[in-house]
Amino acid sequence: MVLTSLPTGIYLLALSLFCACGCIAEETSFEISSTGTITYIDLEGGFYGLVTLDGVKYLPLDLPDEFKQDGLKVDFSGVIDPDIMTIQMWGQPIKILSITNNQGFIISDSWYDGEEDLSSEQEMEQATLLLRSSAALSKTLDDFDAKIAEHAAEMKGLNLKDEDIRPYLQKICEENPAVLLVSILDRTGTIIQISHARFDSSIGVNVRDQPLVDSVVINPVPGMSNIIKCIEGEDVIDIIYPLYSSSLSVTGYLSVLAEPALLVESALGSLTKEKEMTIMVTQPDGTLIGYSGELPLSSFSDNTTVQKISGVGTSPAASYVAGHDMLSLGESVSPGKEKYPVYWNTVSLHGTPWRVLVF
Repeated sequence: MVLTSLPTGIYLLALSLFCACGCIAEETSFEISSTGTITYIDLEGGFYGLVTLDGVKYLPLDLPDEFKQDGLKVDFSGVIDPDIMTIQMWGQPIKILSITNNQGFIISDSWYDGEEDLSSEQEMEQATLLLRSSAALSKTLDDFDAKIAEHAAEMKGLNLKDEDIRPYLQKICEENPAVLLVSILDRTGTIIQISHARFDSSIGVNVRDQPLVDSVVINPVPGMSNIIKCIEGEDVIDIIYPLYSSSLSVTGYLSVLAEPALLVESALGSLTKEKEMTIMVTQPDGTLIGYSGELPLSSFSDNTTVQKISGVGTSPAASYVAGHDMLSLGESVSPGKEKYPVYWNTVSLHGTPWRVLVF
């Protein structure tokens, strides 16, 4: 009897474990609802993921094409099934049940409501140019910033008041035509060294009234400003890095003033050749940083680089990180073209955003 009952017991035990496993597997699939951002992931040929406000990553298995926009904020619900395997190896796979954008504009096939219809080829060309220009500008800013970080590291432990510092600051100016002025600030935000002798009158001036300088003095981390006026009246941005002693205490700050229009030109200058499109880079408030192509504003001359464009600062392009819409560029537009179908995206350096608009 023992010999015949043993297989039966094993069979029943295996059956019970199988049923239990089945119950557990069913319980691991569950529905969630959340708010997140569509994020393009440049891995395995490229795909779109979802990142929630608290940083959880989801891989949508059936994301509608109209929502495949990097930076788009959405509300979504879906079913998570951890048993699903994907080649991307990124995030938790999720089957989308519902998804809507929450950026204040409608995503649809008829988003352009102007006098001339854009073909699907034109829309694709415009969207592709946006991705290329955003990537190019982001790389230019990152490379420029990395060079400044390298110089800051090389100055570790130096006597910042040594006269030999000035030739080094001049060398930084000569490396990139966009750099206008390089200076060293002490721990209070006072200029103690400057790259060119003609600016010596600025030595001893405390510039802590500038928001970025005040911020880095309080919290010594790298930063980039919005557009400010330099001592010669030029419109510039300021990138600041803390400088350290050999014992890693902060001794001062390296400040690099650069002309943002030249950075934009170096990044985007070749992208609009033989294309009837314009790339415009602005601050979120509508201040024009630079552009490539023909700027359709009669009030702008060829040598104008920084002005505030009415209309941009109140448009969706100023409020949301990415999207597409009709954009009015203010009153000074070409006759018959008061609005433009535009795609926009956001790039940033040290938390300071620049809008890239293609129209």
